[in-house]
Amino acid sequence: MTTAQQAGLVFGPTWRSFSSIQGGLVVGHLLEAAAAHAGAPPRAVTAHLLGGVTADLPAHVATSSDREGRTGSVRSEMWQDGDLRAVAQVLTLARPATPVHEPYPPVGGYRPEDGVPFELPRDYVPIAEHTEIRALGPSRPLAGGPEPRLHAWVRMRGGLAPLVQVGVLLDALPPSLFAVRTVPAAMPTVELTAHLAGEPPETGAWVRVDQRTVWTDADVAVDDVELRAVDGSLVARGRQTRRMPPA
Repeated sequence: MTTAQQAGLVFGPTWRSFSSIQGGLVVGHLLEAAAAHAGAPPRAVTAHLLGGVTADLPAHVATSSDREGRTGSVRSEMWQDGDLRAVAQVLTLARPATPVHEPYPPVGGYRPEDGVPFELPRDYVPIAEHTEIRALGPSRPLAGGPEPRLHAWVRMRGGLAPLVQVGVLLDALPPSLFAVRTVPAAMPTVELTAHLAGEPPETGAWVRVDQRTVWTDADVAVDDVELRAVDGSLVARGRQTRRMPPA
C-alpha cells in the first residue's frame, strides 16, 4: 500500500455554503488527490463529510491505495486542525475514458442561452460569488413550488481544476427541497456518491445540472443529480444525503 500527503489547502470564506466550506469543493479535492495518487482517472466516489471544513484554516489531504492496478481503489482523507473532516473511497481505472453509451438517452435539452440568469443569496451561500447560474423551467429556490426539482446551467468562476470543478457542480444547486420552501434552512451534505463519465469538462465550461429530491424523512433528504455538457454528453450522475434541520 502506498500513501501520500498533499500540501496544505486554505479555503477563503467565499467558498462557504452557510457556515462551512461547500461539501462539493471538499469532495472535488478528494477526487483530484486520488487521481494524482493513482495516476489514473476516477470513475466513482463515495464520500462521507464528517465535519465542517473551516475557511482560512489550513487543511491537508492524505491518500492511500487499498488496491492498485487496472482497477484501483484509493482512500482520500481531508484533515483540519487535527480532526478528520472528510473521507472518500475513489474507484480508478488505468485506461482513458471511452465513449458513453446510454440505453435510455435523454430527450433533447436546453442550451445555456435558454436559461434565465439567477443568483443565489450570498448572505447564505457566499460560494455564489464563484458561480454563474442560468435557471431552467419554472422551479426556483424558495419559490414555494409544487415539486422538489431544480434545473439550471452552471459554470464556475475561479479557475478550478476540472475534477475539483466536477465536485463543486455536483453540489452547486441548493437542496431540491428549497424549491418547495419559502424560507432557507441549513441542510448540510453528509454523504455524496457519484459516477463519472468521460473526461471532465474544461475549467469554466457550462454544465447542465438537473436535481431532484427522491425521498426524505425526519432526519435526511436524498437528492439525485445529473450533470451534462453543452453537447448533451453525460458528465456525472450523483446522489447525496443531506441532514434535515431539527423539527
